[in-house]
This record gives sequence, structure tokens and C-alpha cells, in this order.
Amino acid sequence: MTDARNGQIDAQVSDADKRYGLRLRKYIDVVVEDPFSSMLFRGAVADISPTGMRIIADQYLPVGSKYTFTMKRNPFLVLKGQVRWIRSFTNDTYQVGVLIVDANDEDRKRLTNFLELERQRLGNA
Repeated sequence: MTDARNGQIDAQVSDADKRYGLRLRKYIDVVVEDPFSSMLFRGAVADISPTGMRIIADQYLPVGSKYTFTMKRNPFLVLKGQVRWIRSFTNDTYQVGVLIVDANDEDRKRLTNFLELERQRLGNA
């Protein structure tokens, strides 16, 4: 199994809509902001696709809640997302499935380009 910190991309097919998507497994530091309380905390994007991401966080994020995610490394995006699921990861951390919502066309294009460049880079490594 490839270490997620080194980066890995999976082609995935959703049974519901049979779309292919690239999902990059690579840790990207992220700041999570609760828009209602303005509370900030750190986490890490564990994998990301054009439509969603899996976050590792030390805070419990309720399903259905929306947050702003600011990536502190390439692709340096600020995305709004809605929590779709949450699972205990280790004693003090959680895995959080996030659906990207309210992303503008430019941000979606930047994310897609980033994923494609990483796919090419990892394919040639």
C-alpha cells in the first residue's frame, strides 16, 4: 500500500452516476473556519477530488454543517464544504468526509488542474 504522505491518485467510479474522478491522496495542511462562531482550527486534507475531500481533524464536525477550508499548501485554495460523514480516526482525531459546495469556476478549474498535474507527476515518478 502506498503511503498517503507520498501521494497517490485513484480513479474511482461511483455506482450512482458512473463518473470517473481523480482522487489525490496527499496531506495538505488546512485551516478550518466555522462561519457562525469564527472559530479556527487546524487539520489536514488526507485526500481530495474535484467534488470532495477527506479531512483529518481534532474537532468533531457535525454532519450537515458547513465550514470554510483554507489550504496552506498547493493548490492554496479556499473552499466551502459541507460535512457528509464523520468517523473516529485515532483517540483524539476524526476523519471527515466533505462535499465541496459554493466553489466558483476558477477554483474548480485550479483544483482540477492541480489534480491532473499531480496525476502526471506521480505517473512519471
